[in-house]
Amino acid sequence: MRAARHAQVSVVTVLLLASACGSIAPPETCGETGTADDARFGELFSSMDLVVGATGETGPEDPEGGAAFAADTPLAIRYDSRAAVEARVCVEQRRGGGKIILDQTFTASEGSGSFSLGSFPPDIYVVRVLVNGALVRNLPFIVR
Repeated sequence: MRAARHAQVSVVTVLLLASACGSIAPPETCGETGTADDARFGELFSSMDLVVGATGETGPEDPEGGAAFAADTPLAIRYDSRAAVEARVCVEQRRGGGKIILDQTFTASEGSGSFSLGSFPPDIYVVRVLVNGALVRNLPFIVR
């Protein structure tokens, strides 16, 4: 009887702790994560960079990884495409729950072009570029 009562108390304690911490769920994701397929990227693009939308300049490298940009600076992806290709662009937070900030599809024309991402509040992020569901590029960045 005593063991059963102890088990009930333990279950109630675990349930209370779980509800106090909020929902237990994995971070949001746009699909593929991890290492990009460099070979596939090379078939589709000759280059791709994250830049300041107004100037086309890349941000300085940050020790946490990726380029650094000032808050509220409109960003863009600058690319050189080997052929017309439809790509999915997904911006995810890299900490704080991993929320998806932007999820859009664009068509990259053959040659040079850019795709506007907008501006972001201070945090660390990664832009994931997917083509036909395959991750072809990760562009990590930080906004200060």
